[in-house]
Amino acid sequence: MKRILILLLSAITMMAQAQTHFRELTFDQAVAAAKAENKMVFIDVMTSWCGPCKIMARDVFPRPAVGDYMNSHFVSIKIDAEKGEGVTIAKTYKVDAYPTFLLLDTSKREVARSVGMKQPDDFLAELERFINPDASPEKLKARYERGERTPQLVKDYAAYLMDQARKDRRHYEQKTAEVKAMVNDYYATLSDAQKLSPDNMFVYNTYTTSTEDAPAKFMTRNVKRFPAESQQDITTLIQQLYQREEYALLSHSKETTPSMLDTFSQELKMLGLNTDGHYDNTMRLMYAYHGDGSQYLALCRELFKQLTPTQQTGLIDSITRKYADADEATKKAASRVIREQLPDMDTQLLISAVMAVSQLEAKGH
Repeated sequence: MKRILILLLSAITMMAQAQTHFRELTFDQAVAAAKAENKMVFIDVMTSWCGPCKIMARDVFPRPAVGDYMNSHFVSIKIDAEKGEGVTIAKTYKVDAYPTFLLLDTSKREVARSVGMKQPDDFLAELERFINPDASPEKLKARYERGERTPQLVKDYAAYLMDQARKDRRHYEQKTAEVKAMVNDYYATLSDAQKLSPDNMFVYNTYTTSTEDAPAKFMTRNVKRFPAESQQDITTLIQQLYQREEYALLSHSKETTPSMLDTFSQELKMLGLNTDGHYDNTMRLMYAYHGDGSQYLALCRELFKQLTPTQQTGLIDSITRKYADADEATKKAASRVIREQLPDMDTQLLISAVMAVSQLEAKGH
């Protein structure tokens, strides 16, 4: 028992050390600590109501890779822009969006800033570009064009290109597709051993978005071959991919056929993803979509409250698509199914439902 307790305490200590250490310091104290430790100051300027701030705190800063990097390079503090000295700091550095991450030297001079929520790999790559001259965009591009294809270079260069794409809303889809194609070309050159390496986890984490992607197919066929430290991440990624595919099939944002549903169902069984019955109701709805319209609406009414909020959103989209061009009586019946659910909906789902009802009940469409 004593040995087990010691192991548990050691594990807890390691987890605490791995995540980003935000210190309980004032701004001036953080600057003094950075001088003493020969580091820079990192300020997470946030607010209590900021959703993306909470996601960063929950999903990014606790990551071991992020924590190791942050703790070795920065003295990090969190500051609420609407409280205490945070008000002055936000005004001094002209912060008007949250979260904003400030990188300062020990003279309180801004070296760089990052705005908005990021994926862990993208966040780390951006920080590296800020503080490492060898990771500047110009050098990354030159190294890539010379033919260098190390995992770290491809990861950093792709992250930079994605950051640029996000700033160009007009060409965002085109540019993100180009980056994904670049990463896929790199992935196609890898051996199985390289595909299993933690060095290439960024391909799965950031650039694998569909069950049809080559990296997704490799993951599902080789789950148990990944190193122990990657197993949980791989399992979680596969679950997320199939839930995303479920939404696409349920909402019919992509064209579906019964044979596609058969394949999806078989894959769920093979991967053991439906042991808790998560997909049972949505599979019934997906198959029913291709049958009699009135029976489909009856099943929607029967199962709606048994679905998760995400599944409910997908079902609302499905009803809207299926009956958008139906006769007025059928559209009215479809709208009634959605209307019946309105009293129990949360605000976010309610917005989608009201828009769907408006579309189905619009005259002359």
